[in-house]
Formats: sequence, structure tokens, C-alpha cells
Amino acid sequence: MCFLLCILTGNTGMCSQCGECGILLFVSSLFVFINGGKLPEAEVKITVLHKPFLCHRKSKYGDILLVHHDGYLSNGTKFHSSYTQGDKQPVWFTLGIKEVIKGWDKGLQGMCVGEKRRLIVPPALAYGKEGKGMLVAPTPAWHQ
Repeated sequence: MCFLLCILTGNTGMCSQCGECGILLFVSSLFVFINGGKLPEAEVKITVLHKPFLCHRKSKYGDILLVHHDGYLSNGTKFHSSYTQGDKQPVWFTLGIKEVIKGWDKGLQGMCVGEKRRLIVPPALAYGKEGKGMLVAPTPAWHQ
């Protein structure tokens, strides 16, 4: 316990007083949390549905991608489809520069041309706790 306290506070003199270390470690941890400590970020669950036999290059941040997609809520309701809505064309965007939801920026990294994935995107990486419009509520959604 005292060793961890010394690393957090940078004060090596405190380590000899082990009676105080438990309390100070707790207070120090609380202080770090209040002053900007971050909770772990939600993760996108990725399922590869189809992967081409050859993959010459994988997608990375900064690449311009062209994707068709279907968006479903966790209850199975389809809320969007590039195949059937709008101009029925795939979507162009630059990966990693926040042109799309964070879940896409994370979940479409490392894809091959012709690969098909299912992404289960938690609300924190999609439309947040407010949702978007009347249909997209703040629940996990999946895209493919």
C-alpha cells in the first residue's frame, strides 16, 4: 500500500508511516478521480461476418471509406439503411475524424476491402444518453 501511495503522490517520506498509508491512498485515489481521472471507455463489439481470402491493406485512421450499412436497435428494429433510405447509395466518410459516430470510427478500423462486420455500439459511442430523434433511443445499437 505504501509503495503505491509513493508512486501516486511522489512523496517517498510518507512510506515509512504505514499507519497513514491506507487513508492517504484512499484520499489520493479520490483526488485523482475528482481531478479528471477517466472511467474506461465503452467498447464496440465486433463480429466479422465475411472476410475476403486476400487482404492487401487494412483500413486505418485517415482513410476515406465507402460503406453500405443497416442500423438496428437492440430490440431488432431497423432505424436506418443505406440500401433502402435516402438516395440508396453507400456512405463516404473519413475514418477517425468524427464524421460518423465514435462506434464506427473504432469498429471499422482494420477492415479489408469487401469485409462485412456487425458492430454492437454502446450508447456512449453512438448517440449518447439523449438518443437521436424519436426513434433512436439511448440503447445499444448494432450496425452491419
